[in-house]
Amino acid sequence: MKKFTLVLNLVCFLALGSFAQSMYGDAVKADVKMKYVYSFEEALKKAKEENKLIFFNCFADWAVPCHSMNKLVFSDQEFADWMDKHFVNFFIDVTTPAGRPFADKYKITFQAHYLVLNSDGEVVHRIVGGHQIPEFKAILKNALNPKTSLAGMNKRYAAGERNVKFLNAYADVLKIASEDETYKKVVEELFSKLKKSDWSKKVYWKSFCYMTKDIDSEMFKYMLDHKADFVKSNGEEQVNQFISNLYARTLYSYASGKEVYNGEKLLNIYLDIQKAGLPKENMVYSLYTIAKYRGEGNFSKMMDVIETVVPTWESTIAVALDLSLAEMKDLDKTDKERLFNYFQKRSEKAGGAKKNYLAAISDMVNTEGIKFEDITFNEALKKAKEQGKLIFMDCYTTWCGPCKMMSNQVFKQKQVGDFFNQNFVNLKVDMEKGEGRDLLKRYGVDAFPTMFLLDGDGNIIYKIRGGRSVQAFMTAIKRGQNLKIPFYIQKSRYEAGDRSAELMADYFYTMADAGDVKNVMGEARSYLATLKAPDLYSKSAWELYENFVNNVTDQEFRYLVTNREKFVENIGDSVVNKKIEKVIFPMVIEYLKGSVSKNDIAVAWNLVNTGKFSSDYSLVLLNKIISMYDKKEFSQLIDFYEKDVTSNQDDRTRLNLDVILHYLLKDASSKEKNRAVTYAKKEMEKARPGVRDSYMALIETLSK
Repeated sequence: MKKFTLVLNLVCFLALGSFAQSMYGDAVKADVKMKYVYSFEEALKKAKEENKLIFFNCFADWAVPCHSMNKLVFSDQEFADWMDKHFVNFFIDVTTPAGRPFADKYKITFQAHYLVLNSDGEVVHRIVGGHQIPEFKAILKNALNPKTSLAGMNKRYAAGERNVKFLNAYADVLKIASEDETYKKVVEELFSKLKKSDWSKKVYWKSFCYMTKDIDSEMFKYMLDHKADFVKSNGEEQVNQFISNLYARTLYSYASGKEVYNGEKLLNIYLDIQKAGLPKENMVYSLYTIAKYRGEGNFSKMMDVIETVVPTWESTIAVALDLSLAEMKDLDKTDKERLFNYFQKRSEKAGGAKKNYLAAISDMVNTEGIKFEDITFNEALKKAKEQGKLIFMDCYTTWCGPCKMMSNQVFKQKQVGDFFNQNFVNLKVDMEKGEGRDLLKRYGVDAFPTMFLLDGDGNIIYKIRGGRSVQAFMTAIKRGQNLKIPFYIQKSRYEAGDRSAELMADYFYTMADAGDVKNVMGEARSYLATLKAPDLYSKSAWELYENFVNNVTDQEFRYLVTNREKFVENIGDSVVNKKIEKVIFPMVIEYLKGSVSKNDIAVAWNLVNTGKFSSDYSLVLLNKIISMYDKKEFSQLIDFYEKDVTSNQDDRTRLNLDVILHYLLKDASSKEKNRAVTYAKKEMEKARPGVRDSYMALIETLSK
């Protein structure tokens, strides 16, 4: 069984992640004015003492919207003062080891994300997505009022309140909280109480737009028949834009080749557009013409229109339509050359989309990647059986960004192509087109990309959900290829009640790749809690510890450390020690950054002290180092490095301890920092070439 790792390699984490405030660099730095507390326990205590609610910034460094809110909202002094007056403001990065339990508990799956909690840690209000200051402040004012907060409105709804005014206000709160299922239910209730003559009113406009799904709906037809009423309440520009968007959505399916050409349907749409009174310059007319020529197979006339109008469109839809052209089959040499030249010209002014055009160009000339078969699903099954191979099926959509990333950056790699072309029958299926719609239902695809390894009977051997790097993708594919128990049998045995450690070790990481378990970390830990010796210390159970037990606060982690010697007997001292180090070391980094409290880090040291480790173990050394850091004994700390750290026989331990020196000495004197620079230069001279850059970065930081 190959090891499945959910955590970053410790050396990479420390060497690459220690010197930057954010993965996005200086471009996202903001002068945040908010007065945050960084301990949840302190936030709860202050909330009780000051009789305030808690504003919880569920930050994620990888998320651009979080940084945008820092720059545009939380850097405003007047707004920050208002927040400090009304809330206890709590901040934590929910992607860090210290923050992940909050992400699990409060179901934080989208960014930007903000919660308002009471002093018992219960959710009062939820805000998903960024907003400008006036709107954000208004939302937070709703949170402060027990009648208009999400929790308050949930209670009012549960108590049976159903008047129109309440339902309309409740729908707005649910939409902001991204409570999609309840929002849908409430909006439907709202419109069941409204008269049709009320549909056009401005106060219901957002909900009306949500309810009106397509151009064939009753509500859309009513809108066209009573357009003047909607224009009077909401403005002609806004109404025309909504009508245009719905027509464009349908026409785009034909223009991009997603929908099979239907001349009569297109003609009827064109006539309806005329009746809708949209301005002649509206893009739906161009979309109609492109769809018509594409469906008729008139490539030349289609390109005449595209080259004239598409570059004038909003970039997102323009780029998406352009790239759909790369999927056209059976183009002759002249047509391919014209398309190639068009992509080149578009790439020159494409800005951030340039890489997409260059990737499309590369795909036109690069044949070294995965060769996907132009055959039906049943033909693929037959071929797989005849050749004794598995099917690799990529389930994608044309609008899916990660799907494009996989196609452009992963599938076209020669090393990937060589492996897949030799081992699999490769099938690429648009889940919104043709037989893809049936396959989507058959295999329960609910996110993109989703990729399968299937046998010749169509059984799922392995499932991979979501895009990933070349290395991670190849690791997952080979794991699936070499799996002893196929996905469909694992699932069947699990549903039949099999909970053996041997099955569960495979089951959990298989389901993690498949995305079929919502809280795989929590479920794996819950399973471990049911095991007893000797299964608890088995190699199968260790796979679960290695992959899913990643927090000092996990009960299973505490058990692992306090019973370390029993695990060592079956697993080995080195493997067990590295696992414990991978959990505690990143927490210490967060402590040095100020994101983990002294009380929390004390829990980690208590565990280290009970683990019966050797005196040269990295965490034993680190415990002594942090003790000196807390006492600001910087001179003694450097003495310790010069004597004890430099003499440690493990290269990895020395590196991990060395690269945190700039954190440890941030309050030290210039003289002490200069001593540390001298020490780092000596260590760099004897370090292997691959890690010298880390020492150079350390020296540069200490020298500032």
